[in-house]
Amino acid sequence: MRIRSLLCSSVFAVSALLPASVLAADGVLIVQTVSDGAATTAASGRVQLEANRVRTEFTDDNGRRQVVIYDGTKDVVWMIDAAGGSYVEITRADAQQVGGMMQGAMAMMAEQLARMPPEQRRMMEQKMGAMMGGSAAVAAPTFTRAGTGRVGQWDCDRYDGHAGGQKVTEICTVAPEALGLVAADFAVLTKLSEFVRSMAPQLANQIVGLGTAEQGFSGLPVRTASTIDGRTITSQVTEVRRATFEDSIFQVPAGLKKRSLMGAMGQ
Repeated sequence: MRIRSLLCSSVFAVSALLPASVLAADGVLIVQTVSDGAATTAASGRVQLEANRVRTEFTDDNGRRQVVIYDGTKDVVWMIDAAGGSYVEITRADAQQVGGMMQGAMAMMAEQLARMPPEQRRMMEQKMGAMMGGSAAVAAPTFTRAGTGRVGQWDCDRYDGHAGGQKVTEICTVAPEALGLVAADFAVLTKLSEFVRSMAPQLANQIVGLGTAEQGFSGLPVRTASTIDGRTITSQVTEVRRATFEDSIFQVPAGLKKRSLMGAMGQ
């Protein structure tokens, strides 16, 4: 999916030596690891934020790289498969169309489930939960304060998240000021969450920026441990810093073939 004053002098010092295309708006880099407790090597991820752009780059423990870019000005998401030589573009209209299709499909499934015997219904609900990223991911958890902790170099505030009457996640958060950042640095994540919500509400809950009063926590989660279908996934931030990015990282690489969203979903 992340100080300013220390970079100002250096940015101006080198600006005369760099072409304009290299210099971009002040951004934030967030580096994290993700583990399910079973993999011998934790997956790693990078989130690069600017005022209206987000690039997330995730490499799993098998070395497979996934890149998603959101351009808030154009209101479009690109899902890039560089190894496969292709990418998928998702506009807001695309997202809303897919969202409507999914809502219709879920309504039909709900009607079918209601006619099933209880045991068969429970089995189908578990399968559907796994397909949608885990049953706990459908409902946004509500958080309550659970004390304090420490993650890496940061003292943090602990919160427990509950959904459906069960504890499904726990997080430890740090105020943006303690990271040398401000709340506005994460505003683009809210726009991305709204975009994803129009297509798949249960996935929008996975995009975690700064907490809100509605959610029940504040600050940036630097450690998140979520239990999905009996498996605990732990994400931990290892680095947060302000950085300057090249414009090119927020663009689709040249030479990739554009695939249709519906075709990609069919696969």
